[in-house]
Amino acid sequence: MAGITVAVSIAVVLHLSVSTGQVSPLWQTLSEYVYGQLRGSASAAPLFSAMCVALALGSLALLTGIAKARKPGSVPVLAALGLWCTGLLACAVFRVDPPGVTRSLSGEVHNYAALLAFLALPAAALLLTRKSAAHCPWEPRRSTIRRLAAASLLGVAVVLGAFFWGVLAAPAQPVLTLGLFERLLFGIDLGLLLAMVRPLLSSVSAPRPAH
Repeated sequence: MAGITVAVSIAVVLHLSVSTGQVSPLWQTLSEYVYGQLRGSASAAPLFSAMCVALALGSLALLTGIAKARKPGSVPVLAALGLWCTGLLACAVFRVDPPGVTRSLSGEVHNYAALLAFLALPAAALLLTRKSAAHCPWEPRRSTIRRLAAASLLGVAVVLGAFFWGVLAAPAQPVLTLGLFERLLFGIDLGLLLAMVRPLLSSVSAPRPAH
């Protein structure tokens, strides 16, 4: 919860402190804030990296909670969440390429890491909520988590479609809604993380039966 809160707070600061003349929330992605400047001419890159790291650490805490819950068949879930965390950390380290610049190794690593992360999180959610004979903390939230996971996968498809349209069909003109689509996807994934965390919080706060 702390990691998600810090990440959201940093995202808000980036949107308020970096002018739209530098990074457009409509057609530029969150990753492109690394090329923005905060008030006082300081680079926004460290803030973006801190946002990714905070979200990765929060997700790692969720991964640990799932491991301790010992849900049957949780190994694929933990692996998918591990990929989500790894993708976030890679995005923090490797910068995306600025618009109109020849693709670099760093930019390619960033793009593939982001794609890996955005696919791994809904995959982890779907694996976590598979039907099982054993009771698990996520069963009461199964429908909500699966709907958010489906919305996340749909969001990935939309963002990828907008990205490839910009690259292949109209490379000279930015897709005016790419940034908006990505921010909506980011919001859906935050909601998905919260939906996965809440059952763990409930199970921790529930009174234990007396022996």
